[in-house]
Formats: sequence, C-alpha cells, structure tokens
Amino acid sequence: MVDWALEQPAWVSDCLRRIALAADNLLEDQEFETIAASVRHAAGAGPAPAESLPISASHIGAGTSEQRRTVLAQLGPVQHIDRLAPEQRLRMAPEGITLVYGENGSGKSGYTRIAKRLCRSLSADQLRGNVFASGTAGPMRVEVRYRVGDDDVSTLDWDPSSAAPAILRQISVFDSHNARLYVDGENRIAYLPRELAILEHHGDLCQRLGQRFGTDEKQLATRMKVPLPAGYTPGTAATAMLARLDAKSASLPSEDDLRSLAALTEEEQQELVSLAAELASDPVAMAAVCRRGVTLLTRVAEVFDLLDTELSQGVGDALCEARKEFDAAAQAARLSASGEFGAEPIPGVGGDAWRVLFEAARAFATNGTEPQSERLPDAEGDLCLLCLEPLSPSAAMRLARFNAFVRSDAARRSDAARDRLKTLTDKVAAATVPAGDVVADSLAAYGALAEDRATLVQQITDMISQFTARRGSLLNSALPSVAALSAAEILSRIRNECDLLEAEAAGLHSSASHASVLDAKRARLSELKDRQKLAHDLQTVLQRRSDAVAHRALGNCIAQVATRAISTQITALRKMLVTEELQKRILEEIRAFELSHIPFTVSDSSSGGQSLFSVGLKGAGKIKTNQILSEGEQRALALACFLAEIGGDDARYGIIVDDPVSSLDHLRVRKVAQRLVAEAAKGRQVIIFTHNIVFFNEVVSEAARLGGATPLVKSIVRKTEADGFGVIEENSEPWVADLNARLTDLRTRVGELGSLTDFDTAAYRRLAKDFYSDLRESWERAVEELVLAKTVVRFVPDVMTARLKEVSVTDEDYKTIHFAMKRASERSGHDMSAGRDIPQPMPTEMAADLKVLDDFRIDYAKRRKAVSAVRTALEQPVQAGLI
Repeated sequence: MVDWALEQPAWVSDCLRRIALAADNLLEDQEFETIAASVRHAAGAGPAPAESLPISASHIGAGTSEQRRTVLAQLGPVQHIDRLAPEQRLRMAPEGITLVYGENGSGKSGYTRIAKRLCRSLSADQLRGNVFASGTAGPMRVEVRYRVGDDDVSTLDWDPSSAAPAILRQISVFDSHNARLYVDGENRIAYLPRELAILEHHGDLCQRLGQRFGTDEKQLATRMKVPLPAGYTPGTAATAMLARLDAKSASLPSEDDLRSLAALTEEEQQELVSLAAELASDPVAMAAVCRRGVTLLTRVAEVFDLLDTELSQGVGDALCEARKEFDAAAQAARLSASGEFGAEPIPGVGGDAWRVLFEAARAFATNGTEPQSERLPDAEGDLCLLCLEPLSPSAAMRLARFNAFVRSDAARRSDAARDRLKTLTDKVAAATVPAGDVVADSLAAYGALAEDRATLVQQITDMISQFTARRGSLLNSALPSVAALSAAEILSRIRNECDLLEAEAAGLHSSASHASVLDAKRARLSELKDRQKLAHDLQTVLQRRSDAVAHRALGNCIAQVATRAISTQITALRKMLVTEELQKRILEEIRAFELSHIPFTVSDSSSGGQSLFSVGLKGAGKIKTNQILSEGEQRALALACFLAEIGGDDARYGIIVDDPVSSLDHLRVRKVAQRLVAEAAKGRQVIIFTHNIVFFNEVVSEAARLGGATPLVKSIVRKTEADGFGVIEENSEPWVADLNARLTDLRTRVGELGSLTDFDTAAYRRLAKDFYSDLRESWERAVEELVLAKTVVRFVPDVMTARLKEVSVTDEDYKTIHFAMKRASERSGHDMSAGRDIPQPMPTEMAADLKVLDDFRIDYAKRRKAVSAVRTALEQPVQAGLI
C-alpha cells in the first residue's frame, strides 16, 4: 500500500497517514476539513496545507486502535427498555461459554437487542420503552460493564441515543435478522488486515468529499445558466474575452485582464467622446446601431411570442381547473386515509408528506435502473426500504394496506390530479421572463435614435413587468389574479420596427464611405464603447469568472476523490490478503454443517472503496438464496458465513449468538453446539441465548466433554408475576433440570407456603396447582433419571444401552409411582368435577407428598448400586475352578 500511495497525489498519502494514526481509523472533523483543503490545493483551488507528510511502513503498524481483547462482563440494570424488569444484571463469563436460556416471551430478546446496539451487528434494532403502557416513561438507560485486556472492569451508564464505545464492536452478534442479511445480502468483510482497513476508511472519506464537492458543483452550474449581459459588438476584445468566461474554456481570462480591459484612461475617455461626436452622423455607426436594434428587438419579439402562449388565458383556465380537481381528489383521499389509517400510531398516514416518503421508497427500490413498481415489498421477511430490517408479520400487513391504499381509486385520482397540476405548474415555472432593467439597458442606444423609439422601449419594459406579475399569479393562487395579456399589438409594432431598421441600415451602409482611416475609427469607437459597457457590467462579469473558476476547481476536486483507483487497489490487496482465506473458511464452515450437497459459490467485489462478499448458488442466476433453500439450510448457511467472517480475527474477539438453531434438524443442532463450543475452546468469549432445550443440553454436553478448555455458566431469563419480564436467575437451569434441582425448588416453595394463614384464596389455589403440576413433572423426571437410569433421555438423541444394568423395577416401585402420580394429577392437570370438590391441600400435605418422592429417590439410588454390581458381574466370564 505504501508504494501505491507514493504514486498518488501528495494529499492521498497524507490522508492515509492521518487515518493510520487516528483512533479506530476515524478522522476528527478538523482533520476532515484539512484533507478537504488539501484536495482543493491539489485541484488548483486553494493554498497549500500547513502540514502534509507521506505515509510510511512505520505508520501502518503505529495505529492507536485498541488491539487488546475486549470482553463483555454485564448488561443491566436496564431502565425503561422493552418491559425488562429493573435491577436485573445479566453477567457474562469472560472465558468460555455463557449459556442463557429463556422461553418465548421471557424477555430474552430484549437483552439481545441491547447487545446488537452495543456490539457489531449487520442490523441494529430500535430500542423502545414499554409500548403497552400509557404515558411517557423515563429515559432509557443500560449499565454496561466490560473489560479491555487486563485492565480493571469499566462501568458505563449508557444512553441508547448516544454512540456505544467503539471498542465493544470487537464483539460480533448473530441473530435471525442478521441471518437473512448473510443469506441474501452483500456483506462487508468485517475483519480486515490493517492496510485494507486504512484504504476502506480512505474510500469512505473520498465518498464524503465527493458528495460535498458534487453538491457545490450543482449549485454553481445552476447559477451559471443565467445569461451574461448582451449588447456587445461582435469582433471586439470585450466580446472575445466574455466568450472565454466558461468553465470548459481552455483559457479563462484573469481578473486583472478583465479589470484592465474595463478601465478606460482619461485619454481613452476623451477619445471615446471625440470619436462619438465625430462619427455621430456616420452612416456605418448608425447602421450598426440599427442592426443591433434589429437583433435585440427580434429576441424581444421571440420572448413575447413565447410568453403570450405560455401564460395565455387557456393555460390559466387549465391551471385553475387542475387546482380545483386536485383539491377535490386530495380531500377524498384524505377522507379515505383517515378512515383506513386513523388508528395508526403516527397521524398523517396517507397525506402529502407521507406520500413523499412512499414515492421516495419506490424510487429507491429500483435505484433508477428498472421500471418503478407500484408496490413496496410487503411480504413477511422482505426488507423494509426505510430501515432495511426484515418485515415482521404486523409490518408486512401494514405495508400491504399501504400498497392497497396507494392503488385505490381515491389515491389514483389524487395522484393523477397532482401529476396534472404539477405538469401545468412546471410549464408555467419554466416560462422565463427577462429582467426589465437589463432589456432597457440593452435597448438604450436604439431608444436614443428617436422619441417614438424611446416610447417603444418603455412599452416593452412595461409589458415585461405585466408578464412577470401574470406568471407570479399563475404559480401562486394566493397572489392577486392578473388577467391574461395579449402581446399581439406590441409584437406587430416590433416587427414593423425591425423592417424599418433593416431598411435604414441598408440605406446607411450603401451611402457610407469605407476609407480605411474611417473604418479604423469606427472599429476603435466600438472597442471603446464595449470597454465602457464592460466597466458597467464588471461586477456581474467578475462574479461569472469566479463561478467558472470555482466550477472548474470543483470538477478537478471530484476527479481527485474518485474511488475507482482505491477500489482497484483494494481488490488487488483483498485477493492477496483476504479473499482466498475467507472463501476457504466459508467453504470449510459449509462442510462442517453438512451443506456440501448444495453447490455454493463465494464471490467478492469492491464498491465505493468498500470490500464486499456474497454467497450464492451456482447456476441459479439472480434467484435469491431464500427462494431455494429451506429455513434450516438458510440458518445453517448464515451461521457458516458468520463464523467464517469472524474467523480471521485470530479467535480473540467475542461472539453473541441468539437462537442459532431455529428450524434446524437434530443432526445440525448438535453440529452447531459443537462449533460454538469449539470457538470457546480457542479462547473466545462465547455468549449464547436460546429457547431450545435440546440445543441447551447439547452445548452443556459438549462443554463437559472438553472439560477445562470450555468453562460454562448457565443463566435463566424468566417472566414472573412479581417482577415481569427479563428476570435473571444466575447459575441456574431450566425447570427441566435434574431431579435434585427440582426437589430443592419444591422444598423452597413448600416452606414459603407454610407461612401463609389464608388457604381459601384464588392466589393460594394457583400456587397449590402449580406445585402439584411441577411435582407430577418431577415424578416423570424421576422415571427417566432414576428408574430408567437415563437410558433414554428426553431432548438427547442417543440411547445409552449400557445404563440398563442399573434398571430394576419392582411391583412396589410401580405401586409407589402409580399412586403418587394419581394424587399429583388430580390436583393439577385436570378439571375437577363439581361432585368431587376435594379440599385444598395444606402445606403439610404438600410436604408429605414431596417426601414420598424424596424417599423414593434415596431408596432407589441405594438399590441401583446393588443391581449395578450384580450386573457388572454378569459382564465377566464365569470363574473356572482349579483342582
């Protein structure tokens, strides 16, 4: 990169140096302005910068960007985000795996959304307060704790409306929204070698500069369309110099040249007066005045003839009718919209401002390259064209209603009326009325020929004023109405005057003497008159020169910041440093998830100085991947791309994964668990959110298999009646945990019930029913865990036949289980008939029923050891006797 930079203009090398030395490669506003000034200097439009130094190899390795690993230590307490309970802390292990289980609707996704705003994510979710609560909640806040390297843990009271610490973007987040972007979007390569990262930031800066210069250039181009003052004699030095006042001119006149030409010395002024007097009756000079008058009057006639048509009575009537039609159609559309969208949370849906957004979104959908569709994408999972997030079911339904409204008769009539009114208004706005004082100045010499001609000049300027007023009243119905004008009479007089002037000029020219001395005097008089006029127009002319210089310089600036050379260099470096390795990692991950039966292809590109990659199907043309692959294959492919993309960061930075196994079969569920645990074994901080208990158990099992390389902490996110959503239970497991954990929980609950005094309440009945429901499930778990010795385990695909040696079921065991289950079931899972209304169980009865299970557990465990010993002996051959 250094060699390439030294071949570029000096500002490019200096810009790369500044980016390399900046924190996170991001330049401050002041440095951005310094680079902009350097570009202007390189384009010949400004002074040299105070400091401009080239980049060197030492700068590439000397960046101040933090390279030490950052780990997330805690999210929460959270205030006023979603419906998450306050005073909850979700802590994460800095090493190994943090496994967070939460059922649907528990609040788990709220913490994921916060993580996506804090860390690196292809998509970011908007954080909201409790949308079901009335009134305004307090400000949203999140306490965030993180550690960089071996530093002390930092604590941040984060406001989601502000930017999160850049260092947290080391940590990457994968969830269902990001999965869609990996499958069907072109994605930036996130982790790049330092040289590529510097070039990408340089490309981004060049795009920002190009947008700024382009905006300025368009404004100047509009201003330069206004014609320069007319009335100069062809062939004079002033006329030639004015012709060079164009940004495309090979040689713009200098300001000194213009000022010098416009400045008449005292001798030249006297000469002008003398020659004017001497040639006052000169036929050639008089003929020139006549011919100039013909040119100017002909142009005036053309303008008046055009304005007579463009501002006619018919145009006014059509415009008035179009306004009435639009007002009526717009009112009908508003009434239709208020009935259709009156319940929407934001007022004005269907109105004019809303339609502007809708039309802009339609234009963006095709990017100006295809015929514009009448509909916005409105299928669930399509990308919203405003926020670029996949549409939820409710958002898809809303957009479908929007599309239906836009295509309704009321909306179509309103659109047609609006378009017709705009077409007519644009035509009137395009009618150009010249400035009266400019026309009067140009016709001054003609008006001086005779009194009646001076009167015609005044009539022309009066007509211009009337056309100006007429145009204004047509464009703005709030202004006083101005009747349509008829320029027929003045046009007739102008044309007659042109004929007279042509005849006069011909007669004067034929009677003129053309001695060389006299011709020289005439030419000299024209030169002096044009120079005198130039002095009168000098400020306008100098402004045009300044605009032309600035316009040319902006064009040069835009050429300087073009990103084509950057993209070319990035492509070369990416292919050398990144692409082959990234493609290799993606294909390895695809094989790891057993997707090799699908013919995938990995491609890369550069656009606007950015590195992109995409994974598609060979031979599928432009068909989106999600139209071919199943939901499970899409999720596996997206996870493969995610793991491959982050695979280039030397396994140092953390990952947060939310529900990675949705729609996956059991085989791939296990493979995903193995891959994520393997990432933790490399040294990553791995944080997993899931509601899938099979996947939960697979992660626990795989982490246990690897032992100390993958320490694991389990947490539960629950919804409780007392605290609401997002309640954290640290070092805990789902209710489907082992029997001992269940018994501990049930004992605690019995103890809490023992402190009650009123047992005839609906609340107590719910607590008792919940207790017996969980007790019944615990007996079921006892059958699985104790009686069958985990030979067959729910949520685990394997059957451990070796454990049959511990299984022994007696009649007494059957009897105990049967009656215990019967007692628990009649108080929990069934609607009791009115004729069998047994009293509510007391806490003492619950304790006794729980003791039956506990005693059974203890007794059976003792017997299992004995049975296991006997059956272990059966595995050995019979001992032969010796004589």
